[in-house]
Amino acid sequence: SLDEFITAVGTPHDKVWDERISNVIIHRDENLAQVWMDYSFYLGDKFLHCGVNSFQLISTKKGWKIISITDTKRNSNCAE
Repeated sequence: SLDEFITAVGTPHDKVWDERISNVIIHRDENLAQVWMDYSFYLGDKFLHCGVNSFQLISTKKGWKIISITDTKRNSNCAE
């Protein structure tokens, strides 16, 4: 759920959650944008997994807002 996601990423942790992104691709048409990127996730110094993040955004009078987040997760074929 959204509340669980906010709690998970917004709560301090003993080890740093480090999501390193690369290969960012942005497609935009007026007030709609799609952002696609590879990521590698580390817990402290330990590599855990990789995948792709996909964000969909819309531009409003108050600025760009994320309306959708989707990601994949794998433990092989990762380019750390």
